Amino acid sequence: MRQEVSDTLLSTFYLLLWIATFVWYQWKRHTFDAGSAIIGTYILYAFFSILSINNQVLFVEYDHLTLFPFIYLYLMLMIALSPAISNHLNPPTNLVSSNTKILEILAFIIIIASISLIPHIISNFSEGFVKLFTDTDAGKDAYMESVGDSDERGKAVSNIATIIFNASSTLSYFIYFFFISAPKKNWLLITGLTVAIIIGFLMPIMQGMRGGVIITILTLILAYMLYKPFLSEKLKRVVRILGILGIVAVMIPIVAITMSRFGKEKAGVESIMYWYIGQENLYFNNYGLDNGGIRYGDRTFNLFKRIIDPNTSKNYIERREKFHHLKSNDEIFTTFVGDFTLDFGPVGALVIFVIFNIVVVYQTRPRDGTIKIHQLMLLYFALSISMQGGMSLYSFADGHNIQIILMALIYFYLRYYEALQEKFPLQTNHSQ
Repeated sequence: MRQEVSDTLLSTFYLLLWIATFVWYQWKRHTFDAGSAIIGTYILYAFFSILSINNQVLFVEYDHLTLFPFIYLYLMLMIALSPAISNHLNPPTNLVSSNTKILEILAFIIIIASISLIPHIISNFSEGFVKLFTDTDAGKDAYMESVGDSDERGKAVSNIATIIFNASSTLSYFIYFFFISAPKKNWLLITGLTVAIIIGFLMPIMQGMRGGVIITILTLILAYMLYKPFLSEKLKRVVRILGILGIVAVMIPIVAITMSRFGKEKAGVESIMYWYIGQENLYFNNYGLDNGGIRYGDRTFNLFKRIIDPNTSKNYIERREKFHHLKSNDEIFTTFVGDFTLDFGPVGALVIFVIFNIVVVYQTRPRDGTIKIHQLMLLYFALSISMQGGMSLYSFADGHNIQIILMALIYFYLRYYEALQEKFPLQTNHSQ
């Protein structure tokens, strides 16, 4: 009993730390932006951590909590938030985009890849989607089938359309709001990207997975928050209304999946949700700083490491076998911070976070209230790490390293193109 009280007090302290951070953040500038949204999710997760640790019927037991891991986690998350804080204190009022066709070309490629997935969705619609509401075991069966194919992931190229779709998923939301914020709307691209986003929701649902849906929702919120200063008030209202309706619609199959996968568990769906949303802070406290070893980048930089080391694990099945001696692996959530400490240790992860975020802060500072599209894209990528991985893990790991490659290529192209525009001006302004 004494241990439970101590753990609850530490978890409450961590929650209050984020509440105080939110109050400070909003006091600095009375507006709700991307940083506000990220901190708000951290408050939610910390609250569910308290619910999870005090749940008497949950099927898991956490080790005794200590203070320092919470302090380390908070400081690392704040370092990752430093680009958002910098942007919050020095907000841009104008977005300058070079008159380049690269984003339009990329949008067309994403749309074509998405459309090519429609026949697969239609052929599996009755088995994958409709059954969620007619068969109580459908979500669980779909999930187990997907897990059963996991040992083959990362070993071969199977579907080029799916690869393009997955590689551009995070970037597509950024491009989507770029076209929405443009003075002259390209409704063909906006409509096509809307279809791509809908497909992005359907694909994981049909596999009985909730993580992909949650990441999509969080990333769309982030993209909207970053582009909000460049949208008209009327457009903001329309986006908010459609966003709320879309989230409500998506939550219906998510509830169905949860009921299918966990409805028969003794702990009950409510307890499962406490654990699902609140486990990351507690498991990081238990294992984030002392896991009995490290993975040497096998998860966070998997594709890059495989280029130089053929013994690198190709998927999470191989990785769990390779690092079976560790206290925990990616079978539990430890936040994206935990992924880096498990890969590189607390000191190595700290060095990576400090260097990366110093570069991002320096490269994304507005000049005279103006931010360029390549700067906004870099800021978006940095904050996507925080938004997507605050509850679960580092979302750009393993095969999703390809997302980093694609975004880096587009970023440097835009940066080079915009450097040319300074010598030969031809640009479009997105004003507030």
